[in-house]
Amino acid sequence: MAQRHTDRAIRARDKRRKELLEAATHVFARKGYWAASISDIIEAADVARGTFYIYFRSKQDIFAAIVDNFREEEKPLIKQPEEDDGPTTRENVRRRTRTPILAWLEFYFRNLDAAKIVVRDANMIDPSAARKREAVRRAVRSRIIENFVSMQKLGHYRRSISPELASHFLLGMFDEIATTYLQQARKSDLDRLADQYVDFLLHGMLLP
Repeated sequence: MAQRHTDRAIRARDKRRKELLEAATHVFARKGYWAASISDIIEAADVARGTFYIYFRSKQDIFAAIVDNFREEEKPLIKQPEEDDGPTTRENVRRRTRTPILAWLEFYFRNLDAAKIVVRDANMIDPSAARKREAVRRAVRSRIIENFVSMQKLGHYRRSISPELASHFLLGMFDEIATTYLQQARKSDLDRLADQYVDFLLHGMLLP
């Protein structure tokens, strides 16, 4: 009986902490970190001020927790395996490129508010958040560079393009999509958006 009571208490604490994080994420995304207050967060979460301080020490503390949660959920995307679906035909190159792009778009769409504040605000607010964000971006750039070099060796990508610069171009494009376009997008837009992103990446703007 005592164990069941303890388990219920733990679940209740986890639930309340999650509610506070969701409320803070919504408030930060709408008002911006600097304009938002703890009063805004506890009003959105419908809890007492004392309840907030059971879980978090400050506004910066709860912001750091939002960033940490977001980064943890990103990790499987960074480590997602390459598709192994036969020879590197043009069709397979396109499919292998599109699959991770769509997965990232779906992740950001599910986490619009968190993505907005992590991309927009993290570097200016919390030095540790900035370091974590840069670590993630280095990992993603490394993955892009590795794939880009592989495609160059196979003769699919032009050798005149710098893989390192390409990694920055592609991340910059995605940041813009995440912080602007996705904010007004619908779930049904994601497939088309993935197609457009891959078409731009593989074919550019000039007619063949």
